[in-house]
Amino acid sequence: MTLRKPARPESLALVRAIVTQMAEVAGLPEQEVGKVEIAVDEACTNILEHGYRGLEVKQPEIELQIARDDSALRVQIFDRARPFDMTTYSVPTFPDHWHDGHTRGVGIYLIRRCMDEINYRRLQDDRNMLELVKYLAPAAGGTT
Repeated sequence: MTLRKPARPESLALVRAIVTQMAEVAGLPEQEVGKVEIAVDEACTNILEHGYRGLEVKQPEIELQIARDDSALRVQIFDRARPFDMTTYSVPTFPDHWHDGHTRGVGIYLIRRCMDEINYRRLQDDRNMLELVKYLAPAAGGTT
């Protein structure tokens, strides 16, 4: 499934709803569905707040491609914001970050905690591609 939306805060509710529905259809347990929703919301929010901020882009948008295979739910997020590879970013240590009075800066930490795999590529067409992967639980009665 592909979803393209303007890179605006009001687009995030629809993004969350569709990602949640796709995670449920994929058969993820409720707690894991919530984790996928949090991670995608945080990633999209970071793109809006940091990636596109100050850029001269005529129509900033976010594109999501959501797919399920035998082993995982994969959410690929594409944008034309400034490049940022969160897989190499050093996140704050917790709980020190909170004790120092910081209330922001936890998005990447949450994404890493919620997802099983995170991949980033800068594509040849100058788009960013962030892939968030949540592994599916083995089927009941499957091989061990």
